[in-house]
Amino acid sequence: MLTRGDEIKMLMQSINWAATPIGTAKNWLQSLRTAISICLGSSLPMMLFWGTDLVQFYNDAYRPLLGAKHPQALGQRAQECWCETWDVIEPILTGVLATGQATYLENQLRLINRYGYLEECYFTFCYSPIEDETGAIAGVLMVATETTATPAGNTNTIKQTEYDTLKAEITELHLITDTLPVLISFVDAEQRYRFNNREYEIWFGHSAAEVYGKYLWEVLGESAYEAIRPYVEQVLAGQQVAYETQVPYRFGGTRYIRSTYVPRFNNQGTVEGFVALVSDISDRKLVEEELRESKERLRFALQTAELGDWDLDLRNQTAQRSLRHDQIFGYESLLPKWTYEMFLEHVVPEDRALVDAKFRTALTNNQIWNFECRIRRANGELSWIWARGHIYFNAQGEAVRMLGLIADISDRKRAETEIWQLKESLEQRIQERTAQLKIANQELESFSYSVSHDLRAPLRHIAGFVELLQKRVNSAILDEKSQHYLRTIAATAKQAGILIDELLTFSRMGRTEMRHIALNMEQLVAETIRDLATETKGRKILWQIDSLPEVQGDPSMLRLVLYNLIGNAVKYTKTQNPAKITVGSTNDQNEVIFFVRDNGVGFNMQYVHKLFGVFQRLHTDPQFEGTGVGLANVQRIIHRHNGRVWAEGIVGRGATFYFSLPKLLRKEKE
Repeated sequence: MLTRGDEIKMLMQSINWAATPIGTAKNWLQSLRTAISICLGSSLPMMLFWGTDLVQFYNDAYRPLLGAKHPQALGQRAQECWCETWDVIEPILTGVLATGQATYLENQLRLINRYGYLEECYFTFCYSPIEDETGAIAGVLMVATETTATPAGNTNTIKQTEYDTLKAEITELHLITDTLPVLISFVDAEQRYRFNNREYEIWFGHSAAEVYGKYLWEVLGESAYEAIRPYVEQVLAGQQVAYETQVPYRFGGTRYIRSTYVPRFNNQGTVEGFVALVSDISDRKLVEEELRESKERLRFALQTAELGDWDLDLRNQTAQRSLRHDQIFGYESLLPKWTYEMFLEHVVPEDRALVDAKFRTALTNNQIWNFECRIRRANGELSWIWARGHIYFNAQGEAVRMLGLIADISDRKRAETEIWQLKESLEQRIQERTAQLKIANQELESFSYSVSHDLRAPLRHIAGFVELLQKRVNSAILDEKSQHYLRTIAATAKQAGILIDELLTFSRMGRTEMRHIALNMEQLVAETIRDLATETKGRKILWQIDSLPEVQGDPSMLRLVLYNLIGNAVKYTKTQNPAKITVGSTNDQNEVIFFVRDNGVGFNMQYVHKLFGVFQRLHTDPQFEGTGVGLANVQRIIHRHNGRVWAEGIVGRGATFYFSLPKLLRKEKE
C-alpha cells in the first residue's frame, strides 16, 4: 500500500499511527487499507475520513487544497483540522455516516497556491460512504472536482479570454503588492485573513496560504491583538483608521508600526472587511527618540549655562528665538517678532557700527560671527552680551540662515573690571612698598656701615691699651684672676673687631658694583687654600679638588664665597684626624653646581633654614669660633650672581654646602 515514492505515502510512513485513534497500521481493517489504496492511487483530489473520530487521509492531488493545514492534516481528526468551518462540514459527514447516502457541495471557493500566488478556485465535493467488513458505514470518501470555469453555480461558461485576463490581473496585483515595502492585508468582517502580500511573510515567517482563514489573534498573538483591537473595532464599524503604536507580535517581535485601516463595503453598505496597510517605523521611532533625548540634553545645557539660542532667516532678517534670548534683552516673555534691526537698536551707539561690520564680514567671508558688545535692555539698564552665529547655505550656495547662541556676560565684565582695578591698585601698592623697602634697606646698610665704621676706632683703642697694659705689668704685679680679666678683654675686643669687619663686608656687598669676567675656579680654590695656611698649619687634611669649570662672575666676591665655605670646612673638622675636604662640581641644564664637602661635626637638618641668616650660628662650642655673618655673605653674593645656595648635613658625619652659578655661554668664553 505504501511502496511507491509519492510524498504523501512517504509522510504516512513517518507518522506514529499508534498515537492516533485508529491505532497501528498492522491492525488496520482490510476495508481501510483498500480505501486508502484507492485514495492514494487516484489522480483526482481525494480525502478519506475514517472511524467515529473521522481521522483524515488524503492524496498528493488534494494537498494544494489544504494550504497551510498540510502536513498536520494527515492523521488528524476532522474537527481539529476544520474547526473554523466545522459547523458546515460536520452535518455533511455525520449525515453520510448515519444514512449511508452520498451527497455533494457544488462550486465551493478555495484559495490555492499552484503558480506562486494565491488564486480563487471552485470545486464540487462529493461525499460517499465506505463500508467495513461487517457492512457498517465506517468512513467517508470525498472526491473534489474543479469547476473554476463555472464559478458560483453560473451555468454560463466564461470565455477563456476573460478568464485569462482576470488571471493576468491577479498576477499583476500580486506583483505590485509584493514589491511594496509595506504589509498589505485584507481581513474579513469575522477578522479572518483573506489576503496577505509577501512583506507579511517576511515579517512573520508564514506564507499567505498558512495564514489564510486564520483569525487575527491566532496569527498576531493575544498581546499584539489587544494593542490593535480598538482600531479594528473602529474600522469594522465603518470608520477609516490611522494610528501609530508599539505592538508585541508573537512571531515578528516588538515593533513600532504606522497603520491605516480602510473599510470595504458591499452593495448593501455593510462592512465586509478592511484593507490594512502597515509600515514598520521602529527605526524612525528610534531616531526620533534619540533626537528627542539630544534636544533635551541641549535644552538642559542651554538652561544650565543660561544661554539663549536664535535662528535668523537671512532672507527676511527675522529670527526664531528661545525665551532666554528675549529675557537677556529685558523682556519677560517672547516678543511676537524679532529682527536684526531690532537687535541693532538695543546695541549702544558706540558699539553698533563695529557689531554690524562684523556681521557683514561674516556673511561675505563665510566666517563665524563672534563678538561682545554692550546693549540697553528694555528698561534702559546697560548690559554686556556675548553672541556667536554660524551661517548655513542652501543648495545654490546662498546664505539662508544663521544659527547662534547669546549670553549675558555682565557679571563677568564687572568681575573683570574689579580684577583690573584690584590689579592696578595692587601694582601701585607693590611699587610703593618696593620703594619704601629699597629706602629702608639703603638706610639700614648706611646705618650698619656707619655704626660698624664708628665702632672700629674705640675697639682698636681698647685692644691697643689692653695689649700695652699686658706688656707693662707682669705676673708678679697682677694675680692670675686679674690677668684672666685682661686676656678676656683682649679676646673679646679682637672678636668684636672681626665681627665689625665682617659686618662692613656684608654691608658693602649690597652696594659694591659687580664685575662679570670669566673666572678659573680651580685657581680661585687653590689661592683660597693658600690663604688658609695659618688655620691648616700642623693639621692632617686630605684635600680632594676635582676638575672645575670656568664661570662668569665677580672675582673678589666669589673668592670670599670660597674663603667662607672652605674656611668653615677647615674649622668644623678640627676634631677629625685626618680631616677630609672635597671641592667639586656637577652640571645641570642651565647652571653649574659647586660644592664643598667635609667629614666634620655636621649639623641637624631641622635647623637648616637658620644657616644663612645674619648672626645665626648652630654651633656654640668655644672651639668653633665665628660671628654668624659669613654664610649670610655667601648667600647674598650668590643671589647677586643669580644663583642658589643650600646645604645638607648629618650630625657627627659632616656637611656639604652647595652654590650654583649660571653656565658660561660660548661667546662669553671667547
